[in-house]
Amino acid sequence: MSLRGHFKAVTAVDSARFLVIRYGTRYCALPSDCVRGVLTVEQAGINGAVTWLGSMYPDVDLAGLLSTFLDKKSREIRTILYSNDRSHAAIRVDEVVGLVEVSREQCQPLPPQFQAEERNWIPGTITYQHDLALILNSEWVLGEIGELALVGPATRHE
Repeated sequence: MSLRGHFKAVTAVDSARFLVIRYGTRYCALPSDCVRGVLTVEQAGINGAVTWLGSMYPDVDLAGLLSTFLDKKSREIRTILYSNDRSHAAIRVDEVVGLVEVSREQCQPLPPQFQAEERNWIPGTITYQHDLALILNSEWVLGEIGELALVGPATRHE
């Protein structure tokens, strides 16, 4: 209510935006506010650091952090330029599925049986097209929590 007795509309942020990515059959959701760009293999290469618009993005092995593999045979491989202005990362993924906006109620915390460090890495989940997507903590992905995996991405050779 204002000083004159009128009500002012207050808009609350009731939603969260994520970039949904895929490694094999595993879906993950990256908070979209840290996404600076999505590049093709032709633009970023298949491994190594990426310099884009004057900023250097070190290669972070997110697949390795998640104990999975980057499928180098995938036609949909993309490199996500990810940054929170303190840290930067070039993250290669099998596929960028898409940008989604969900209500905060759709973001579910991890079940109580998860009591260790994983609660810092994965604060929760969302449902994406009948599958579960792990919400990844930006600070963990960027190496600000725990051990940073600054190595070439794991690969799957079939």
